[in-house]
Amino acid sequence: MSNVVGRRVRELRLRRALTLEDLHELIRQESGFEISQPTLTRIEREKRSVYDFEVVALARALRADARWLLGMIDELPEALDAPPPLP
Repeated sequence: MSNVVGRRVRELRLRRALTLEDLHELIRQESGFEISQPTLTRIEREKRSVYDFEVVALARALRADARWLLGMIDELPEALDAPPPLP
């Protein structure tokens, strides 16, 4: 399951034109904790599992549906398909 999350995080981050630094900062702002840039890289490269609370933080930061990140639904709901505010 983490493979799907990593691929989808990268896909959406690039679609939103966010750097890893941007995503790191959005996670900090939206969820109040840190996921380091090296950790984000490992997640995107499917080298690291993703914990449930991290899926929630990633979904909040990317303005995505956590079910889509997890591969439970195929289409990102249109209402959520808007870029987050840049830090």
